[in-house]
Amino acid sequence: MKARTQAIGKHAQVKRMTLIAMLAALGTVLRVFKIIPIPNVQPVTDMIIIATLMLGIGFGIWTIPQILAYAVCVLTVAGLAKITPLKKHFTLQLILATFLGFEYGFIVSLGMSIYGGWAAFVAYWLSGLLFDFYHAVGNFGCYFILYKPLTVAFKRKQSINNSTD
Repeated sequence: MKARTQAIGKHAQVKRMTLIAMLAALGTVLRVFKIIPIPNVQPVTDMIIIATLMLGIGFGIWTIPQILAYAVCVLTVAGLAKITPLKKHFTLQLILATFLGFEYGFIVSLGMSIYGGWAAFVAYWLSGLLFDFYHAVGNFGCYFILYKPLTVAFKRKQSINNSTD
């Protein structure tokens, strides 16, 4: 009986994660490809409201540091793209993707210092290094898979935008 209850619980978690992933994908498509051609109409906001109310999506103490960590990652990429030939070298992009797994974890850990000082930062960072390694390796592997389809899609989007200007 216990195994069946656990299986049902895991199944429910998978269904919930799948739903959230589908909503994220829909939000991305609506945002990136501007399916609604009216300026500043952003149904993603509505999706967030409805998902939060219906699914009870909440925040933990790590959420703000995670948001800031991704902002730092974006700034790192943008800064390096300005001073290096990053766009032209796939190998540099792979190195950066790998590095960002560690940078992200470091920034999230740094954010935890707000809650417990430098000791909390050091403890959180050291205990998370293995997960940062997984993140970095995952970035490296996924970059090979995502690079071609995403660059093709974004180039197609740019050519559509350029032809309608």
